[in-house]
Amino acid sequence: MSQPLPKNRTEWLIFFRRAKTVDTLDLMLDGALKKLKTPAEQADAILGHEARLDELEGSR
Repeated sequence: MSQPLPKNRTEWLIFFRRAKTVDTLDLMLDGALKKLKTPAEQADAILGHEARLDELEGSR
């Protein structure tokens, strides 16, 4: 049984924190966007992705 998808950008950030590399992060976003139906849901996922990307790039 799969877990429900996050509901807001904070939950998406927590979800994306499982990614330790930018490549993994991008793959996770691609998979999530395929499952999301509304533009608002997709926007929250993208904003969470961008927040995690900033974290990863800041740790370099």
